Amino acid sequence: MKLIDLNIDCLLRIFKYLSERELIILCEANNYLKAVIDQNIFYALTKDLLLCGHRNKPCVELRNPTQLSYLRRLQISRNWLKGVYVERHYYHHAQMFASKLWLESDALYITHANYLRKYRRAGPEALQRRYEEEISTPTLSDISDFCKKQDTIFAGRVCGTCFVKDAEDITEQQMHHAKEYLYCVDFVDDVYATSTDNCCKLWKRSKEFGLSHFDLFMRLEHSFKSMKLSDDGQWLYGGLYTDTGRKALRAIHVESGEELVLNSNTISIYDLKLKDYQVIFTANFDTTFRMFDRRTDRDVSIWEDPFDSSIYCLEYDGLYAVLCGAKHHSRVNLYDIRVPGKYIQLYFPGRNTGRQQYRTSPVYSLACDSQYMFVATDHNLRVFDFGTNYATERDYSDFLDSIR
Repeated sequence: MKLIDLNIDCLLRIFKYLSERELIILCEANNYLKAVIDQNIFYALTKDLLLCGHRNKPCVELRNPTQLSYLRRLQISRNWLKGVYVERHYYHHAQMFASKLWLESDALYITHANYLRKYRRAGPEALQRRYEEEISTPTLSDISDFCKKQDTIFAGRVCGTCFVKDAEDITEQQMHHAKEYLYCVDFVDDVYATSTDNCCKLWKRSKEFGLSHFDLFMRLEHSFKSMKLSDDGQWLYGGLYTDTGRKALRAIHVESGEELVLNSNTISIYDLKLKDYQVIFTANFDTTFRMFDRRTDRDVSIWEDPFDSSIYCLEYDGLYAVLCGAKHHSRVNLYDIRVPGKYIQLYFPGRNTGRQQYRTSPVYSLACDSQYMFVATDHNLRVFDFGTNYATERDYSDFLDSIR
């Protein structure tokens, strides 16, 4: 009798006595055994992995270009934890610019100057070198922020004009005074939010005769550096660029205009992400990444940057992993929100770029799926591929302990 002639219960009883390496060898030897091991053993081991976990279908799953086997998830997640990756550089530009990223399973959107470009994710590389589409309008001012939901893109320019592009058309409108500097934008359904260095405005989008128009329905005397609308569009969460009272996190009810000063002890917020309806992640000037819970009205966890650098941006995998982009040296920190007070891994840019002066850039924007991390710096886009098995290990998980 052959091993593959046994039923699944007998096979699983035998597999209990095998090491992980021996199980991998069996997977390579026979497709039937691979399916049994993947579905019954590696499935349970990979539920809660950082960046590769699949419990409750986290949002990182929507960004994966291909479906990963559970064995592949296990291997890639360990590369994230050990710092095993191949780094590639894309789209170098001599002029410094703080690009913004938006990642989907089949495309990456990236801003530079006054245009927004769409790059396809296909083939052996993480991205195609030539853009598929360039989105812009007659206004030549730089794009400072944008967001995309379904087929709709909403982008804001530093001069205060914003444009919305959907499947039907593209419409641009002046939403703030030209002397104001637009920081950030967001939208949910027909509610749109814009914020400059002077104020924040809420708009209702309407369509008539096939044309879009934005009607102002609320003006807030706040300067939000970053903001997000809740999924139901009822609340706007914003991080003030500066607040002398160290209460920079605010919540505004969209219909009534009621404002809540949330008890997060930080003076300035650079980026903000919503974990769910109650929990908010913030990247802060004071060198911290914070997790705030509305139910207790306090910061339930605080992580300090190991090199006392401000945190410029965040990315969340939808489960337990948070990536933070630092102000200096294009560095990215990986955190596990189940592990208080300590980073899990650090990712530094490569030193063999030929352009040493560009390694001091902040990380302006982050995006990731289970295998790739995309890092926007002053002069290029850096892509870290964690799907390799042949790269040098760059493990900084115990870096601070080793130098003490």
